[in-house]
Amino acid sequence: MPQRPRRVPRAFALVPRGSSLAGKAYWAMVRRVALTAAAIDAGYIALFWWLGSWPLTVVNAISIAMYLGAHQLIARRHNKAGLLLIWAEVIGHSALGSLLIGWNSGFHYYLLMFIPAIVIANTRGMAAPMVLALLGYYLGLQALCDHLGPLDPLPARAVQIVNWVHICLVFAMSAALSAYYRRTVLLAESRLRKQATLDPLTGLSNRSHFESLTAHALARSQRDGAPMALMLCDVDHFKRVNDQHGHAAGDGVLVGVAQLLASNLRDGDVLARWGGEEFLALLPASTVDAACATAERIRAAVEATPLRPAEGKEPALHITLSFGVTSVAGQEDLQAAIARADRALYASKHGGRNCVSKG
Repeated sequence: MPQRPRRVPRAFALVPRGSSLAGKAYWAMVRRVALTAAAIDAGYIALFWWLGSWPLTVVNAISIAMYLGAHQLIARRHNKAGLLLIWAEVIGHSALGSLLIGWNSGFHYYLLMFIPAIVIANTRGMAAPMVLALLGYYLGLQALCDHLGPLDPLPARAVQIVNWVHICLVFAMSAALSAYYRRTVLLAESRLRKQATLDPLTGLSNRSHFESLTAHALARSQRDGAPMALMLCDVDHFKRVNDQHGHAAGDGVLVGVAQLLASNLRDGDVLARWGGEEFLALLPASTVDAACATAERIRAAVEATPLRPAEGKEPALHITLSFGVTSVAGQEDLQAAIARADRALYASKHGGRNCVSKG
């Protein structure tokens, strides 16, 4: 049957530890938040100048300087100092705004934005005490505002406008932060899925994922009665490559072989790194003779394609593959078919290598 080329996978590199990635993403987000908050405070300057509250106009000018300072501190990796400056700005700004024009102005809403950040960071198990401390501050600020009343009151209509602005901004910021945390979770989930299902060097399926995928293909074959074949191959004299050129060159050879195998198989074929220098492919809707023809085409392509494993730094290596091919019966256990393909591969190895044997 005609063979449709399969997309060549890119081997994905092992990612750094999740905490490191999360940390970098977190501090990048904090820097963006600082710049966004500075821009919001610039808008507040215009708002409070229009409403006639000169104290809050000055407070917002100071806030801009604090946010820009925090941004610079974090950019220079003074993360704790930058974060403390942001905390000081929000706590101080919410207190001054609430005391100057009243609790109903809604400045206190910004304090609530700290709760998810505290819980998610959970620094050394201090989330609960910090949330309780924030709650105490929040209730204390409300009590103080109720006791003193507005120190620099604005007309009720102006206070309502400020409250509406705060509600809209806090909703928008909450949605943005939620979207960020959701994206972080999805990225972490994607990395975990790759680590659980893919070989980190070649990007092909690992053993467990191969067995999971082939279970579905076998069930389909049993229903449809379509032929199915297994193709097991091994890099000839791979130990010699490692001994003479180093393990980095050996890894490069495995990646190159994986790409050549994938480019000569179909989208519906299931390809895996089976272990070491062995690769295993399940070919649904393929007779054993068609699978042998595919194996022969791949064998010739590998023999004719020198591999340069270290981005041109090492000389090109000429390698060959040995193959064992067998059919998979409709009700047959996969392990029995793999064992038969392994015996065929053994025959290729002892028959001079660089050949295809049918089992």
